[in-house]
Amino acid sequence: MDYLQIADEVVQKIWSYNQDDSGWKLAKNSKNVTVSWKPSNEYAGNLYRGEGIIEDTPEKIIPFMYLPEYRNKWDTAVKSYTFLERIDQDTVISHTVTHSYGLGLISSRDFVDLINIKRYEGGIVTTNSVSVDYLKCLPSPSHVRGHNNPCGYICSPLRE
Repeated sequence: MDYLQIADEVVQKIWSYNQDDSGWKLAKNSKNVTVSWKPSNEYAGNLYRGEGIIEDTPEKIIPFMYLPEYRNKWDTAVKSYTFLERIDQDTVISHTVTHSYGLGLISSRDFVDLINIKRYEGGIVTTNSVSVDYLKCLPSPSHVRGHNNPCGYICSPLRE
């Protein structure tokens, strides 16, 4: 499987979502975060976009979002999160296991994702990820194998 080609396609997809200003509908607006949605043109379901301000630089924020030593601390939905393989300096295969919920009525899920970090001119840094098949981490009877469509974080410095 050509993971670098898949990573490049996901980078382009996430950037296209960032550039698309049409058709987004407000889902929630709080003091710090705005969440919008619109129907996906690629799969049955919706795209969601959350926007907010974090007072730090993109180069400091993005590692906090995806590196295991940080994500395992802040993401309460995650039971475990590890890197299975480093493809290159900016591309990894990750394995995420979530907790079960509702006294076990909602099973634990696991996800195998390709994650790529992309840096743009002007200090913009993005994470770009999608679920992939990975023979070194096959589905387990302990979890339901989940699937993530292209998703990520886009962190842009404020003009000020």
